[in-house]
Amino acid sequence: MLSPFTYSVLPHEETGVPSKVMKDLVAGGTFLESIAKAPYYWESFTAQAQAQQNYSSEIREIVVEALHRQNTNLSSSEEASLDAFRRGALTITTGHQLMVCGGTVFFEAKVLGAIALAATASKALNIDVVPVFWMASEDHDFQEISSFSIGEHRFIWELPEAKGPVGRLPTDSLADQLEAWLQNVPLSHAQKALVEPRLQAYKECENLAEATRQWVRQWAEGLGVLVLDGHDVACKAAAAALWSAEMDGVYSKLIRKQSEALVAAGYEAQVFPREINLFDLRDGDRQRFEQADHDCPYHHISPNALMRPLYQEFLLPNLAYVGGGGELAYWLQLGEAFKKLDRPMPVLYLRNSLLIQSTKLERALERIDVPLKTILSQSPELLKKQFISRNISLQAEGEALQLPLESAIQQWNASLLSAYPELKQHAEALRVKMSKLAQRTAETRYRVQKRRHSEVMTAIDTAYAAVFPSNTFWERKASYADLVGFLGYDPRDEIVENMSTIKAGTWVLSSKK
Repeated sequence: MLSPFTYSVLPHEETGVPSKVMKDLVAGGTFLESIAKAPYYWESFTAQAQAQQNYSSEIREIVVEALHRQNTNLSSSEEASLDAFRRGALTITTGHQLMVCGGTVFFEAKVLGAIALAATASKALNIDVVPVFWMASEDHDFQEISSFSIGEHRFIWELPEAKGPVGRLPTDSLADQLEAWLQNVPLSHAQKALVEPRLQAYKECENLAEATRQWVRQWAEGLGVLVLDGHDVACKAAAAALWSAEMDGVYSKLIRKQSEALVAAGYEAQVFPREINLFDLRDGDRQRFEQADHDCPYHHISPNALMRPLYQEFLLPNLAYVGGGGELAYWLQLGEAFKKLDRPMPVLYLRNSLLIQSTKLERALERIDVPLKTILSQSPELLKKQFISRNISLQAEGEALQLPLESAIQQWNASLLSAYPELKQHAEALRVKMSKLAQRTAETRYRVQKRRHSEVMTAIDTAYAAVFPSNTFWERKASYADLVGFLGYDPRDEIVENMSTIKAGTWVLSSKK
């Protein structure tokens, strides 16, 4: 069935969505290219595939076993991907925190983007490439993962005793609270079909990591994505040398060196490197190592945001990592660390974004006569100033239109007095009356312009509120359930099909006219 919606893309290079550092990364040819390859060129992927030839067959087998252990009852598409990986396939990975029900829409967008890019790369390079979703199960920021919204209804998982890695948290209270909350949220049939399996996973599984793995696999069934949790005894044991070196601050020093080079080049360091960029998971918590502890069992060691990419790339033969601007910015602090690890930094692929162009937004854009990319690139204040400046010139043009009328009145008055000088008083009265009528026309025109001005200001506010609700980009506020509610169905396969290109940007979904 043909989609009733259109998909159009605004390339990242043409909008204000990416930060300056991400635009420089995408463009290539800057200092950043000494750290990472420009992401939207097949030459970068070809070079990365060549660099991955030294990937360890021993590590590959450890990861194969971990995937088998973590993912029971593989679907046919998962089995095909795992078989391809076992035989030597490369990977394209994305990862995310274990957000309740996915959190905001870019959770699913990242997964679908990695799936699409893997399929596209496989065809373009004529090699096997499989998509991987890396679960950030060891993250300990409960507040960040505990809420999501559907429309104006916001859910917050209340768990006062929450501590330690979120993946270990039991989900019985989450299931109870979510089920009660959903009873008061109006859902379409398509939204129910999306949310109910996620609720069921929270009911059936022991902890958040198991539940998230279950619903991600269920939702992405048929797309061949493999779900990997780095919190794995065998995987962490394989990375023993990595943990031992960082206990002595080896990688921390290199990360600081690269961070200082970034700052010197005019960029910012996204994450502050610690003396030891590792956490201790003993006692059920997640605390920083303040001093080296070489006796800590490996499975109780957890990498922080700066060490996690090194651990991930130690385990996986990645062509690319699909991430957001904030994520990729801290990968750029790791150039020297990857050299020490003797593993190639993957292509840092700035992910696709999603945006709904509702009828309300479309009408607002028509009213202010600007394209959507202007809203994504300029502040509302700047756009209003531009309109006011343009409006002033229109008023000047309107006043100029009155000059011929004033001149005609004066000529008529002069002609009347020339023929009938005795009607001087009458002529003057008529002149005053005609001038007042002309002035009234100017005032009427001014009121129309003023009304137009007010309407445009309102339309500008409406457009920005649709794209940046509460001053936050739409995909960081809305949930995937909101997207499904707008469309009336899950556009999963359509998104993969449309994102199957090496270029990325903001994908805009709108109704066909």
